[in-house]
Amino acid sequence: MSQVSSPNIMFVFPGQGSQYVGMGSDIHRHFSCVRDLYERASQAMGFDVAELSFEGPEERLNSTEFTQIALLTHSMACLAAFRELTGEAWTPNVLAGHSLGEYSALVAAGALQFEEALRLISMRGRLMSEFGRGQMAAFRLDLDSIKPLAEARYCGIGGCNLPDQTVVCGFESDLEALMADVVARFGRAKAGRYLKTEGAYHTYLMIGAAEHYRPHLDAVALSAPALKVLSNYTGDYHADDPEQVRAALFFQMFHPVKWMSGLQRAIDDGVNLVIEFGGGIGRDHPGRVHSPAGRKPNLEGIMRKAYAGSGRRGLYMPAINQESLEQAARTLELLRSASPLEPVWVDERHFSLHLPLHQGVADEDSVGLGILVQELGLKRVVETEIEEDDDSLLTLKTYCDEGIAAAEPYLEVLVGGETGAFLHYRGDAIRRELAALRERLDRRLPAVRAIAGGR
Repeated sequence: MSQVSSPNIMFVFPGQGSQYVGMGSDIHRHFSCVRDLYERASQAMGFDVAELSFEGPEERLNSTEFTQIALLTHSMACLAAFRELTGEAWTPNVLAGHSLGEYSALVAAGALQFEEALRLISMRGRLMSEFGRGQMAAFRLDLDSIKPLAEARYCGIGGCNLPDQTVVCGFESDLEALMADVVARFGRAKAGRYLKTEGAYHTYLMIGAAEHYRPHLDAVALSAPALKVLSNYTGDYHADDPEQVRAALFFQMFHPVKWMSGLQRAIDDGVNLVIEFGGGIGRDHPGRVHSPAGRKPNLEGIMRKAYAGSGRRGLYMPAINQESLEQAARTLELLRSASPLEPVWVDERHFSLHLPLHQGVADEDSVGLGILVQELGLKRVVETEIEEDDDSLLTLKTYCDEGIAAAEPYLEVLVGGETGAFLHYRGDAIRRELAALRERLDRRLPAVRAIAGGR
């Protein structure tokens, strides 16, 4: 996922399974808007949502009713902190959430009020726990391969996350028989693994819960989404009609999550920058119990595989804790100054500064160079390009030194529009070349002229 100069943005929100004790505690300390949000959640729910999220106990946090409350609150808290850091400068073109995350997306789109969403998912989680039966398992198989085997064992499809990843749900004995069938046919590597849930969500085993949920869903005020929101039920965008949104949320409870279909629709529509808010997976660092630091985003792998499979390019950024929120804000500030509409030539030279992203974020060296371009007043003269480290490393190996082991920033200078000769600068040479460029401009030698179009 690389080279985004004109962002078409999608905000995504994870679902159940990405909760952990301690989530939100770091941003709660740093942002008053986050503290206000947790206070609103606690008042709406009648218990201390912050205390449960930050301190547990884990057993209660992992109970579906409380999991959904804590996750939605954390997702909205991360979004609020992001907006404070970026000055609300980045508006998404599309919003999406996986399963429970769809409610976060609808809140972010203005279709559902935060407190109303909390009360709704609290009931949703309670009913899913009370009426939920069976279990869920993920298989590394495409839908066409796993579906006939699953149905022969009375198992239902719970989600299509990727072309080669399908979630299947059923009673434990049926899933055990299905796993044996899969091993016999496809080998042990495809056996599947159980998911930690309290029922076979998004299948026929949730119909009872959905029937009891409908009156609560009918009682909630819904508005037309102000932005495009992907529906898990249809795999397409929600309709503008609030009643159709309501119906889609009802059917979502006992139909497969069409996540891959939704992602493909967004990618086909040009989404090339994805930011994930909320939750986190992985374990605490040694000696840092209940710390959000070091947690990984839940949906990153799926997003990267979706882009790779589509042949399209884009960037992915996590915004799930204090560290990743700050990194995302710094990277987006670089994007703000990247790729001016009119490439500018100076002294018959075209300057482009390439800044690599490691795991979707810019390191301190890249951020410093981006700031330097702005401080020297070269934003209109030096075209800034953000790219993945693989692309950066390939260029460096090709044009600089085959022995280079890691991506790093480089300044590319096209000498003369007709010759097409390239010069590449690395390390401190970048700063020296930028300073020299500023000096030449200050001497007004020669005049700067804009050339419409590309190189």
